[in-house]
Amino acid sequence: MENTTEGKWDSLPVKLHDSIMQTLDELGFTHMTPVQSACIPLFMRNKDVAAEAVTGSGKTLAFVIPIIEILLKREDKLKKMQVGALIVTPTRELALQISEVMGQFLKKFPQFRQILLIGGSNPIEDVEKFKEQGANILIATPGRLEDMFRRKADGLDLTLSVKHLEVLVLDEADLACDNCCKCNIYM
Repeated sequence: MENTTEGKWDSLPVKLHDSIMQTLDELGFTHMTPVQSACIPLFMRNKDVAAEAVTGSGKTLAFVIPIIEILLKREDKLKKMQVGALIVTPTRELALQISEVMGQFLKKFPQFRQILLIGGSNPIEDVEKFKEQGANILIATPGRLEDMFRRKADGLDLTLSVKHLEVLVLDEADLACDNCCKCNIYM
């Protein structure tokens, strides 16, 4: 999907990894959308970013790309069970979409693994998958994430895994909080 109203990816004030540029080209994303050109440079400079844009505006790439860049630049490389990025999204459908986009980029970065934690899957299988394969990027719905944090009896201490967290994304934060409302933070 080409957008000729914004700049090309190489016009960003921050340089993107060659493999990210290749993936963008392979996926046919030749130009940035406004949300991407505004958010990616800030995100990559470790600034807090809040973005509101319509569906289809490119918000997912606006955080997927910086997540990979930030994790690549870590001095201490993430180990198998160390989560460097956590993406919380309110619905299974959004989580699946984000996982699919992230997966396209991670093909060129085998050092990173993602795991998708959503309702409707077996939580014990999720625990075993995480323990067996590990994950550096965790994509989850609020309810399943909370459930995973309570799985110490199943041999998973997610609190230890997220001690190395670099990036937290609350996708559709207003909806995620409406679906969860357990943290007593209201916006």
